[in-house]
Amino acid sequence: MPTYDIRGVRIDFPFEAYSPQLAYMEKVVLALEQGTNALLESPTGTGKTLCLLCAALGWRRMQIEKAKVAAQRCTKQRVPRIIYASRTHSQLTQVVR
Repeated sequence: MPTYDIRGVRIDFPFEAYSPQLAYMEKVVLALEQGTNALLESPTGTGKTLCLLCAALGWRRMQIEKAKVAAQRCTKQRVPRIIYASRTHSQLTQVVR
């Protein structure tokens, strides 16, 4: 499985990513780092869901690692929770697969 370093975040991706997918994941990581909303769009079939989840989970993994370091220094750091929602059951089933 290829791994990418995007803005200092290790992102595992199940395929070789195309440059638009890397750009999409960079925007996801940037929004998460800044704590801002992001409105991202890409044509159907370009891997938006996969890019979003891989980037968000990679970023969260980094936050968990930071929290472990903070705990060793006796400081608390909250690890964000990721909630994924979809408008249809079929989309959720596809994502889980």
